Amino acid sequence: MFPIYNVFTALDLFLFLYLIMLSVIDVKKQTLPSILTTSGIFLVAIVNMQNIPFGALAFVFGLLLMEGLADKQEFFSGIADLKMMVLLGLTVSSLGMFLILCLLTVVYGTLYKVFIVKVFKKKDVTAFIPVFLFVFITLEIIRFVIGGGA
Repeated sequence: MFPIYNVFTALDLFLFLYLIMLSVIDVKKQTLPSILTTSGIFLVAIVNMQNIPFGALAFVFGLLLMEGLADKQEFFSGIADLKMMVLLGLTVSSLGMFLILCLLTVVYGTLYKVFIVKVFKKKDVTAFIPVFLFVFITLEIIRFVIGGGA
């Protein structure tokens, strides 16, 4: 067997707890303090400086999701959502994982929107941060499986 501490770093644990906290705030308040989201990006960028190009790509992808679908229905609309996309982009270290991040965001986001509209009959869905929590968890599972647990 392999020890769990070899797989998940302190940053992974921090991001997991951070995304839970932001998800709860987003669901309850429908808004997030900018200092929380920006400081999270700053911390992850400092720790993962080599991943900054993927953070930039995630920013562009997030803009596409915000602006490209704006005339139909907003996929995600807030700056906090865009910041979380950048934050997750800073956690990936390969083009393959970046593409998986983009795919998971679109698939989970679409399922989330459909679920909220169909089950809860809500027309305006503003709390999107929980989607990023599930994307992060899935990325961690993929990293664990691909990395062989070490």
